Amino acid sequence: MRALWGKAPFQFDLREVPTPTPNLGEVLVRVTGCGICGTDLHFLRAMNRDWTPLGHEISGRVEEVGAGVSRLGVGDSVIIENNTGCGVCDACKNGESRYCRSIWTFMNDRAGIGDYVCVPEASLQKYCNLTPRQASLAEPLTVAIDVTLCADIPLNGEVAVWGTGPIGIMACQIAKLRGARRVFLVGSPRDNPRNCFRLERAREFGADVTISGNENAVDEIKRATNDGVDHVLMTAPPTAIPDALRACRFGGTVALIGLEERVGETVELDINAFHFQKLQLRASHAIPNHYFPIALDLLARCVINPDRLITHVFQLNEFRRAFETANHPDERVGKVVVEP
Repeated sequence: MRALWGKAPFQFDLREVPTPTPNLGEVLVRVTGCGICGTDLHFLRAMNRDWTPLGHEISGRVEEVGAGVSRLGVGDSVIIENNTGCGVCDACKNGESRYCRSIWTFMNDRAGIGDYVCVPEASLQKYCNLTPRQASLAEPLTVAIDVTLCADIPLNGEVAVWGTGPIGIMACQIAKLRGARRVFLVGSPRDNPRNCFRLERAREFGADVTISGNENAVDEIKRATNDGVDHVLMTAPPTAIPDALRACRFGGTVALIGLEERVGETVELDINAFHFQKLQLRASHAIPNHYFPIALDLLARCVINPDRLITHVFQLNEFRRAFETANHPDERVGKVVVEP
């Protein structure tokens, strides 16, 4: 079987490795679709590490089941949770599995951009009424759901979303579903086709106002609201956090999912302003994965329309073009999916 690994700067190794055999409680999944995530691009751009497996937004079909598997059968269409809580630690047993520290993950040694992945049955969720490429969007959608719920948006609240990647765009729609009055989307400068496309597409996903990096986002938001928004959903790199906090009203909250490797991972805050404005900064970090049943339902009912976000599909042997497309500023690109 084939499995794609990569490392900075944009180096690839499509490896031939043995097809695994499922052990007790495990399932062999044939990959039918895998989205390219911003995390994959981080690995390839600058992350200071050795070869790493690429791809974790996976849809697939059950190929073989190991002993003890009872919930799934050969031929079932499934998505794979890339991180699953252990279910037995104190946090999991106390109903707080989001704080599990004994998480099972395949991201360290198994590539979703490949032919097969062998995982525990507990990490699989069946789906129907979606194509494989549509279902692969469920993983980033769960991240958008997580950061939106983390913010605890009030009914009729004013919300800003920082970042125009697929997660930020979908978070606009989730914020509206949660009862947001208006959603302001803050993106990159309108200086290339990709940024323009994503700002345009965000309006289809619930953004009432789009603000590019060419504009002063904080001033624009302050002028349009009663001195700021109630909540900010931060899906952009952490360097934008100070602006996000300034865009908040008194008592506002910033929920964070955006990250950066090395350069930009440290930010400075005016802690007195943060304190006296009674602001909150909450980390989402959607691991372990939750909300897959909700995400799959929203996609199947086109509440989140997958076909409006997936713009490019490539075969596995076209992996270089796939990653170049996902990374290139001159491409009008939303989500790129690789179908082995």
